[in-house]
Amino acid sequence: MRLPRIAAIVVATILFGTVYVVAQQLDRQGANEAPLRLASQVAAELREGQTTTVDAQPHVDLSRSLAAFVVVEDAQGSATSGSGFLKGALVSLPTGVLASAARTGQDDVTWQPEAGLRFATVTLKVGDRFVTAGQSLKPSEDRDGNVQLLVGFGWLVSMLVLGGTWFWL
Repeated sequence: MRLPRIAAIVVATILFGTVYVVAQQLDRQGANEAPLRLASQVAAELREGQTTTVDAQPHVDLSRSLAAFVVVEDAQGSATSGSGFLKGALVSLPTGVLASAARTGQDDVTWQPEAGLRFATVTLKVGDRFVTAGQSLKPSEDRDGNVQLLVGFGWLVSMLVLGGTWFWL
């Protein structure tokens, strides 16, 4: 009689855990959408010799703003233009990100330039340059706490229902 009860608890826990992981991953992957759109727009313009979108971007202080940013880097990984600034300087992505984008054409990473600052970034290779766009993960990470709470509450209710059912039976 104990084995079916234990199996029910394990199955319910796995199901709720899966729901949490799927919700969290969908939210995190969704955070790449705005950077991908911005990076691909800038990349298309660079291929045509234009810088309209890069020039139109407002200065974004990554330590204070949730706004999307874009940075264009040369083949050596030096930032040449863009809107993403940290401590007054235009940011550059780690060389490993650029090396990966050079091999595959695109690299999507979570970038943490300093403690407490995490960004969803998409880097595209455009000729001998790289275009990186990103946005803060703070809204996504804030939602993650709500998802944990809701999934945890659902799991707890299911455990109470299972326990109540077993008690009454």
